[in-house]
Amino acid sequence: MNLEEIVERILSSRSDLKRTEVLEMIEKKKRDAGNFLTNETAARIVASELGMESVQKPLRLEIQIQDLVSGLNDVTVAGQVVAVYPPKIFTRRDWTEGKLASLLVSDKSGTLRVVLWDDKADLVESGRIQREQTVRISHGYVREGWSGGLELHVGKRGSVEVLAETEK
Repeated sequence: MNLEEIVERILSSRSDLKRTEVLEMIEKKKRDAGNFLTNETAARIVASELGMESVQKPLRLEIQIQDLVSGLNDVTVAGQVVAVYPPKIFTRRDWTEGKLASLLVSDKSGTLRVVLWDDKADLVESGRIQREQTVRISHGYVREGWSGGLELHVGKRGSVEVLAETEK
């Protein structure tokens, strides 16, 4: 959304304000920040302060597979599912039952093993994740796997979103 679209949104929801007033509010916001804000950013802040949450830019940071390093947390990666491996059930040290499934996900920079834990493994078991789908994996954490390669683990906090279905 550009500056003009944000200003129009503000004016359409706040009939008590004039265009010149909104533009002055934006300029004041920029001055108060030492002129480090762009017009668009200042306009988004003004809109937010006026109670208009819908003009906030959605923040979605995705990292490429080649840029992953062990120890990263809260990672978001998007790519195509290259392979799906069936879930395995195991017993934890505390004698509770756990489940894991894994995928190979590829983007333009590389391929990565993704490990889905417990209820996330159900996505594979139910068939909701399949080969050739495009997925976004959010809130994962990167670990070094048994083979020495990097793996993205998706636990309780994580999510897997199917962006594009396979065409069959």
